[in-house]
Amino acid sequence: MAVPTIRIQRRNQRPVARDGDYVLYWMTANRRMGWNFALQRAVEHCAELGKPLLVFEALRAGYRWASDRLHRFVIDGMADNRRACLAAGVTYHGYVEPIPDAGKGLLAALAERACVVVGDEFPAFFLPRMHDSAAAKVAVAYESVDSNGVLPLRATDKA
Repeated sequence: MAVPTIRIQRRNQRPVARDGDYVLYWMTANRRMGWNFALQRAVEHCAELGKPLLVFEALRAGYRWASDRLHRFVIDGMADNRRACLAAGVTYHGYVEPIPDAGKGLLAALAERACVVVGDEFPAFFLPRMHDSAAAKVAVAYESVDSNGVLPLRATDKA
């Protein structure tokens, strides 16, 4: 079953690079390998383009509200996601930033060889600005996909 179009947001007007090496899924909010429309959308692109999937999951340092407790939780989940990707034959690139801004440019570097970038849509925190900034910088199509709940975010015009 295809991802419902109401869940897909095109964040730039760049083309899909059919000659790219892979489909890049940037896992930022829905850090799970199941029940994840963004991951499903990335797999749809893989099937259409005949390209492999690269899952990129990073953890930033130095943002407001960063804590050892939260980072331990995310890092444990990253280890689970890596194991799941390995079992499925999917390339997984996890990155934990050692100091603030050390990973700056990593997404752009990975996107250089991508056909398309798919990310998680999340309406809060610094994630919308981060995805808008990334979409403006990459040279390929960039989509974000809503996996936030049963009802898509854009299914209603008010809270």
